[in-house]
Amino acid sequence: MCYDNRYSSVCGKEWFPVLIDTHAHLSHHQFDAQFPYLAREGDAFVLRTGTRAQVIQELRAAGVGACVEPAIGFSSNRRLLALAAEYPGFVYPAVGVHPTRTYLAHTVDDRGRKVVERLHWAQRKELEALAEDPAVVAIGETGLDYHLARKEQHRLRQKAWFVWQLHLAHQKHLPVILHVRKADKDVLAILRRHRRWLHGGVCHCFGGGPELAAAYTGLGLKLGIGEALLEQSGRLPALEEAVARTPLESILLETDAPYVKPSCPDLPRKRLRKARNTGLILPVVARRVAELKGLTPEEVARATTQNAAELFGLGKVE
Repeated sequence: MCYDNRYSSVCGKEWFPVLIDTHAHLSHHQFDAQFPYLAREGDAFVLRTGTRAQVIQELRAAGVGACVEPAIGFSSNRRLLALAAEYPGFVYPAVGVHPTRTYLAHTVDDRGRKVVERLHWAQRKELEALAEDPAVVAIGETGLDYHLARKEQHRLRQKAWFVWQLHLAHQKHLPVILHVRKADKDVLAILRRHRRWLHGGVCHCFGGGPELAAAYTGLGLKLGIGEALLEQSGRLPALEEAVARTPLESILLETDAPYVKPSCPDLPRKRLRKARNTGLILPVVARRVAELKGLTPEEVARATTQNAAELFGLGKVE
């Protein structure tokens, strides 16, 4: 597996190897029109306004060479596959169903209208067909989310779809992208029970401590590190310790754009609330990982890009 070892200018005068955002939702409807988004100028966060195409152009110029795009609701699978076809070699799709969308989902249709999307068990066949697309690099995001799903019937439905998607990944010999929220115990139990189905994967938006990190990496999974690490130093000591102690070969960089933004006290709060997160924060995440591990940002960028290329079977990153 190879990746382009060119260097790109990001974060002022620093130079990094090409970076990969391993979790972004660029096909999200929030990117369909002009929108405010978070960017960097030198060492400062700034707000800009633009379109999806402008953001992708700026990402490439800033040294982000590829984005892995996981599904959320069932209908998002076709949108992200279309975006991957529009930006081959830059957007790499993962198909699946987010755990919170397995029982009831409020979403937006192609005309921007709010609709209720109900997932039916019979739609497994359609998801299997989508997974046949040669562009697909993973199954996900899947897993368990107990933050909102407090009814047992909803949690059971999440578990059923999680196990089925693990089996789908096994059938297709693909890694999984895990979404885990207040459900680590049950997720780890299911993963251990079906360990023979695993072909690698990543625990997206990891925010736990070193013991939890070791539990996931012990199963051959990687940790997706992103915005949480940019919180004020010392606010999340367990996560910082986990990043410091986890081998670099088990770490990926991500943003979860357009969601979760880093705290930016120098920006107007009202404007920041409306802004979208983007992969333009990725070099800052790499630099913070480097600080915690006593490495250079270049070493972190190069290693995490190699990790992503190997896990997702990416070709030469543009």
